[in-house]
Amino acid sequence: MVDAAARLLRERGYEALTTNRIAEQAGVGIATLYEFFPNKEAVVAELAARLMARVEANMEQAFSEASGLEPWPAVVHMTRRAVGSLVEERDVFRVLLRQVPFVPLLSAVVETRAALAALSQRVRIRAAGALDLPMPEEDTWLISEMLYNAILEVAFLDVSERKRAELTKELARLTYRMAVGRDPEVAVGD
Repeated sequence: MVDAAARLLRERGYEALTTNRIAEQAGVGIATLYEFFPNKEAVVAELAARLMARVEANMEQAFSEASGLEPWPAVVHMTRRAVGSLVEERDVFRVLLRQVPFVPLLSAVVETRAALAALSQRVRIRAAGALDLPMPEEDTWLISEMLYNAILEVAFLDVSERKRAELTKELARLTYRMAVGRDPEVAVGD
């Protein structure tokens, strides 16, 4: 039923979502849907919780993978993973975060944002020697908030994958510059 709601959101948007359509798309009776969910908002909340958990797990894995990398490749890797984790379901994320007013207030979304902010602080602690942040905790929080919004915008754009990759790399470069105080020294074509 949650997957059916995702398909409907992707295809028709939130305004067209009803419990009857969800049940029909899922191939179940409306009574079955109501056994699990009291209304369409509850289905949307469950979908948002599942997607946020996936993003959070993806970023934890990216952090683990980036641990042995030099700072610039680590920033590129994590930025690519962040954008990529949203692009997979960008049409659903776009509807949830732009059309459904209660979604940003859901505990799952609030908790994921807090977890991502905490992850940014762990990145800061791990990379402390390479950073140039006058107010480390506060600066890291500000950078993570800017990144959250920029990553959404890059993921939601209707552009070619090549353009999205270029924008993602530029976002990584700007992030590096904010955190380190200079552009990365990279080889041509990197």
